[in-house]
Amino acid sequence: MPLRVGDRAPDFELPDQDGRNFRLSGFLGQKNVILAFFVLANTPT
Repeated sequence: MPLRVGDRAPDFELPDQDGRNFRLSGFLGQKNVILAFFVLANTPT
């Protein structure tokens, strides 16, 4: 089911640029989070 404006984002875990893993839920109640996705950024074509 697609997310709608106002829905809570599903939890996920991803590595940062230094290889450390971060989980979205780890920021809950602590910080605002902005997610930016760049299709094919810095990837070989």
